[in-house]
Amino acid sequence: MRVEEVITLEQLQHHRYIASQINNTRDRWNDLCSWYPLAQAQQYQQFGRIYAESLNKFGAEQFKQYAERRRLRSCYTAPIYKQQLEAFRAHGNYPMNYLDNLKYSITTNGEYGLITPAAHHSC
Repeated sequence: MRVEEVITLEQLQHHRYIASQINNTRDRWNDLCSWYPLAQAQQYQQFGRIYAESLNKFGAEQFKQYAERRRLRSCYTAPIYKQQLEAFRAHGNYPMNYLDNLKYSITTNGEYGLITPAAHHSC
């Protein structure tokens, strides 16, 4: 069962007024504020250059303090922590050459302990 409503002239005028206000607001934004997202993107693109200049000007220690205080993203603080990162990678990079002489068991209950321990397992 469908109930049809009668739309009065006042309701129709109100809906048309709201629609025109939406269009006016959109046009006003395009005229006055549409430049802002582009300008904001251009400003954000300069952050990397500014931080690199600051690092060269003030040195790693002062820039590191600033970066930690301001909680800068890692893409801006990468030059400071490069040595730490390389040391971490060297520490966690174990040689896998002990897998070269790996022999699999011929039988289902074959020998165990076929892989000799790596250098980082010895105490």
